[in-house]
Amino acid sequence: MSKIEAEFQKVLIEKCKEAEEKCGARTKRLLNNIEKFGAVKTAKEIIRKSNVSDGFDALEKAGRLDLSMEAVVADSRFGELFEDNEVNYCFEVLCESGYYNL
Repeated sequence: MSKIEAEFQKVLIEKCKEAEEKCGARTKRLLNNIEKFGAVKTAKEIIRKSNVSDGFDALEKAGRLDLSMEAVVADSRFGELFEDNEVNYCFEVLCESGYYNL
């Protein structure tokens, strides 16, 4: 695992745990898949299926989409890990949910 992949995984796990603690979002399955397959592969598979990550709806209701997998994928720090279409998918999902509205 590269340094950037490790950083992505660390950040995503931290966000999942915070989402559970602060918003009651259920991220157990996402965390299990990260443990089993790694964060990048897990994120890519969720995106490939055109799904949203576990807990996304709860985070949307709580106004905390910053804790979602999609927000982490869209973070420019991790751009080299994902194809443009994968980042764009996350960006679109976040936009549709009002994450970038001012």
